[in-house]
Formats: sequence, structure tokens, C-alpha cells
Amino acid sequence: MRSASVYWSTVTGLSAEPSRGAHFAAWEARGRAPLTILDLDYRPMFWHDPSEAHAQVDRALSMVTVAVGNREECEVAVGESDPDRAAEALLDKGIELAVVKLGPRGVLARTRNQRVEVEPFPVEVINGLGAGDAFGGALCHGLLAGWPLKRVLTFASVAGAIVASRLECSTAMPTDHEVEQLMSQQQLPGSEATATVDVAAELVHGGAS
Repeated sequence: MRSASVYWSTVTGLSAEPSRGAHFAAWEARGRAPLTILDLDYRPMFWHDPSEAHAQVDRALSMVTVAVGNREECEVAVGESDPDRAAEALLDKGIELAVVKLGPRGVLARTRNQRVEVEPFPVEVINGLGAGDAFGGALCHGLLAGWPLKRVLTFASVAGAIVASRLECSTAMPTDHEVEQLMSQQQLPGSEATATVDVAAELVHGGAS
């Protein structure tokens, strides 16, 4: 895990031992390497109360470089539900990339030097299960590819929307070709395939300047 190009963990894994201790041991060994990602995935049934979750997430944020969550999860993590204030609070914790999901309003991402917001991709929702997993996987794919941040967010949003429009979950995950094709057909921002070196690439190589 020290040399992994991307390392993804979730807040749910911090809710109980021995998982909690294993998570912190892994982060300590990794040493806040680039693309150490924390999914702020907060599920109340796994915690005694939000303050317990906040304390563990606060500690974890000092050991990761990317945070991803919706407004409610951000409120548990940093006490802010306003998207920009939440992103700013995450950056203040030393995060290099804060991604705030806005539901029907799309998604916002901020680094120290850049603010990007993309609109949601409209679909008829059949089953939302797995949409967040598709978003996360696509986000990692785009960051590892070094795409411009707007393209990363657009790609991830479309991938999540595709899964939400399908009945199944794990077997409904789209291929990169499916996502690219849909982006191109709809002429979405970031649909150009040029892999321009951008903030996303800088994050892979050690942090945005």
C-alpha cells in the first residue's frame, strides 16, 4: 500500500475496531502519499452519534490527500454543509482535492488554486445502488490519467448516472468507452479526449502547487 498509485478508504471503516486501527496503521505506513482518498461515506447506523464520527474523520483527514462526500457527510466531517465552505474547510485540513457531491445540482471540486463545478447528467433513475461506486472508480481513473479536473468530474458524474439508470449494481458498471461515447454524444464539457497535464496530474505526482 505504500507504493500504490491510489489508495481509497471509507469513513465506515472507522466506525469500529479492529477495522479502525487497521485504517490508521495503513495511512501511517503510506505517509500521506498522493491520491490517498477518503470517502466521507457516513452511515448513522454504524455510529453511536455524529460527534464520534466527527472525531475519527477529523483525525483521518490529517492523513489523506483527497476527500469525497455529499453535503451531509461534509457536515459530519468538518461542520459545514454549504458546498464551498465545506470544501474550504477540507482544504484547511491539508486536503489537496475536496469533492463535494451536490445531488441534483451536480458536483463541486476545489483545490487550493481551482474551483470546478459540473451539472448533473440527467437520467431516469431505476436503481441508485452502485452509482456512488461508479463515480468513485471513474474519479480515480480520471485522476490517474492526469485529465483536467473538469473532465474528471464530468466523466465520474456520467459514470454514476449510467449505473443509476440500470437495474443492476456491480454488473451495471460502464466501460470507459461507454462513458466517453455518451460524453461525446452530449457534447459535455471535458469530452475532448486530450490528456492535458492539469491539477489532476499534479495531484498524482505530489500535490498541486
